[in-house]
Amino acid sequence: MLSACVLIRTTHGRFEDVVEFLGQLKGVKQIFPTLGRYDVVVDLEALDLKALDATVIKMGKFAGVVFTETLVELKDREEEKC
Repeated sequence: MLSACVLIRTTHGRFEDVVEFLGQLKGVKQIFPTLGRYDVVVDLEALDLKALDATVIKMGKFAGVVFTETLVELKDREEEKC
């Protein structure tokens, strides 16, 4: 299982729409509204990079999302158990 934080900037007036959409996506564990350069931080889990990629692309294509930046965890949690 991979873990990532997705930093999202939204357009003015679309914050609530974006947060509602994000809450419906598979793998989203938590959504944090923030102040500063980004408007929303999403805690995301995915089975592999392909699934993570698909989810982040959906996020970026949603109307109201200006851009995303994804911070992927360096170590796969499953590898730690071995």
